[in-house]
Amino acid sequence: MEQGGTMGFSKPKLKVNVSNKRPDSLKLELLTIPENSYMNQFANGNISKVVNVGFRNISYTVKKGLFKRKTQVILDQINGDFLGGELSVIMGPSGAGKSILLNILAGYTTKGVEGEKFVNNQRRNEVIFQRKSCYIMQDDDLQPLLTVLEAMNIAASLKMSSKYTQKEKKSRIREILDSMGLWNHRKTRTDGLSGGEKKRLSIALELLKNPDVMFFDEPTSGLDSVASKQCVLLLKQMAISGKTIICSIHQPSAPIFEIFDHLYLIANSKCLYEGSVKGVLPYLEQCDLKCPTYHNPADYLLEVASGEYGDYATILADKSENGLNSEWRKTKRDSVQMESLEHIGRMMECGKMTPVHAPPIFFSKTPICDKSFDYAYVHGYRGSYPASFLTQLSVLIKRTFLIITRDKTLTISRFATHIVIALFIGILYFGIGVDASNMRNNSNYMFFSEMFLMMTAFNSVLTTFPSELPIITKEHFNKWYSLKSYYLAISIADIPVQMAATTCYGLLTYFMTQQPIEGYRIGLFLLMCMLIAVVSQSFGLLIGATMSLNSGVIFGPFCFLPFTIFSGFFVQLNASHPAFRWIFHISFLKYGFEGLLLSVLGYDREKLPCKVEDYCHYTSPKRFLSDMDMEYSTYSLAVIFLVCLCVALRIVAFIALNFKVRNSRQHR
Repeated sequence: MEQGGTMGFSKPKLKVNVSNKRPDSLKLELLTIPENSYMNQFANGNISKVVNVGFRNISYTVKKGLFKRKTQVILDQINGDFLGGELSVIMGPSGAGKSILLNILAGYTTKGVEGEKFVNNQRRNEVIFQRKSCYIMQDDDLQPLLTVLEAMNIAASLKMSSKYTQKEKKSRIREILDSMGLWNHRKTRTDGLSGGEKKRLSIALELLKNPDVMFFDEPTSGLDSVASKQCVLLLKQMAISGKTIICSIHQPSAPIFEIFDHLYLIANSKCLYEGSVKGVLPYLEQCDLKCPTYHNPADYLLEVASGEYGDYATILADKSENGLNSEWRKTKRDSVQMESLEHIGRMMECGKMTPVHAPPIFFSKTPICDKSFDYAYVHGYRGSYPASFLTQLSVLIKRTFLIITRDKTLTISRFATHIVIALFIGILYFGIGVDASNMRNNSNYMFFSEMFLMMTAFNSVLTTFPSELPIITKEHFNKWYSLKSYYLAISIADIPVQMAATTCYGLLTYFMTQQPIEGYRIGLFLLMCMLIAVVSQSFGLLIGATMSLNSGVIFGPFCFLPFTIFSGFFVQLNASHPAFRWIFHISFLKYGFEGLLLSVLGYDREKLPCKVEDYCHYTSPKRFLSDMDMEYSTYSLAVIFLVCLCVALRIVAFIALNFKVRNSRQHR
């Protein structure tokens, strides 16, 4: 196969005379440039499996309006082919459907899509295709508190199967980071990287599984001109190695535009051109559309597609047969492309740009084209994910715990809040536990503790899903891990931190308020505090999985209002209206409040002395529990209810998270 060639296509018939070329192209061609001299640095002969991605009659419609009765056609039966070994770009005006087409081809968007997708001229198996492809989105959604090396180690544990030893994984990580120019930044946290470095790290993470097809949505977005050239050059190098590289770019500069091999232009829901970048201007000239001298061809294309020179969209769509016309493909690069690559290469060599080279292919040689595309066992795994469920869970727990411990705003402030409030409450209610005259104050202390633990635990996890949803969606789609393993990991990893903070609060306040120093009572009190915190965490996970961050912060606390009112503190069961008594039986705060009081006052506690007043009505703890409608309450029932509620909430939260991740893919 020729460098950057197109398999299955004859050599182009279209010839462009030097006299017809733009003056800037002529000037560049006067330079003596050995053909492919720079590119040969990367063609080491180790070519991966070439995968040709095709699609026919792809249509995509969305429903609009309040009642979604109106439909809008975004893509209208378009066709195309993206070949292995080519760097392909999808272009079009804003709103033309570039990202939608990329989402559809990557398998990211499935709802509302009609048409057929092919791999090597055979109908595509989506499960197998996703194993051998990856999608790098416009936003570089990375874990900000991990270093580059930590992110790569975690990705290697998840994306490379167990058949590879730790030494091989470390070697591959070093190889990729060296190639990407990131090895010297391996100890830098990702939030300290520049935009270009973040983009390269996003690519490096996906290269660990050596995908044959890579999709990029606006890879140069947010980068300066030098970083953009560097990024596109990297994509070019990977295409030379035999990968199928497909990306969408809104408005590339002229040097960047010349680097691409294949152009797919869409506008008005139709394909206006599919062919080589070199052939696009002659293609337009056949329709009396001539690009002005010194004008960026990419800008001119967008102007034509937007209708600035008249309504040529229909003419061009008919000419391209909506993507079926393949006569404009070419097998040789323009010398302007070569000059662009040579120029960037010289800049890298003299130190004006960070050296970046496509990582060499890590896996063994394979045939150039595999008609069946059956890669189920290429990486040595039979399931949907390279790592087993237990491996995923272990790695994700370690990652989540590492992030939690490094998040000083969340972790340190959580401990500080619990300790400071505990000292304040301990001083405020100092010594009330041994005096019958303070029985009401003791009850107030128990209820405040319950409310405090509820709100702190709820708020600590409320932002988990909304803030990490883009990362979850990207990593789950690219087959890093299953949602089940991720959900279990975040559920398990945060529990020790919350339990430690809850224990600090519980012990400080328990001893400062001088509750009975009996081991089993201390244990029961702490257990109930922890159950209240865990149930509140479960509510936080559920709200976070069903609402956005802003909505969750505003409306989340409202879900606790019914439980608070019917907790047994403000109004007792027997004093409430019969129509509302059922709410008492589902209020987890009622059971938590009962559990706290029973742990301190229950189990036949002896009468309390009346130290301050001559007469204390509640010298007998049983009398106080009776007045609080807790005479027949049991601690074990409170524990069973809270445990069952916690399990039920976390199951519902997982279902909601699963739905939210899938829904976010359809609305991206």
